Amino acid sequence: MMKRVLVFDDEPLILKSIEKALTRVGFDVTTVRDRDGFEEKLRDNLFSLLIFDLHIPGITKEEIMELASVANPGIRFLIISGSDETEEIPFIRKPFQINELRKKVKEILNV
Repeated sequence: MMKRVLVFDDEPLILKSIEKALTRVGFDVTTVRDRDGFEEKLRDNLFSLLIFDLHIPGITKEEIMELASVANPGIRFLIISGSDETEEIPFIRKPFQINELRKKVKEILNV
């Protein structure tokens, strides 16, 4: 079964790059730019992985993770950010290489 990935970032270029990179290697990718879109996609779909930025206006890391976990029990997380790493959650620092992203996603999802 194809793994579904939700990408939540307020930068359109980042969303487009990640969508293209992961779709090319067989993932079903959905992107969202704001809280309303994020909550809507969580209501309507099941995802295996959420890739998100730490700094999105109007929503905190804790809110993002709680909303995603309630809607998708067992969902995994990957943070992408230009700021410091988070110890407990898989992390990639922006800017990142596409191959680094693909490798990390495959590792997290065991594919």
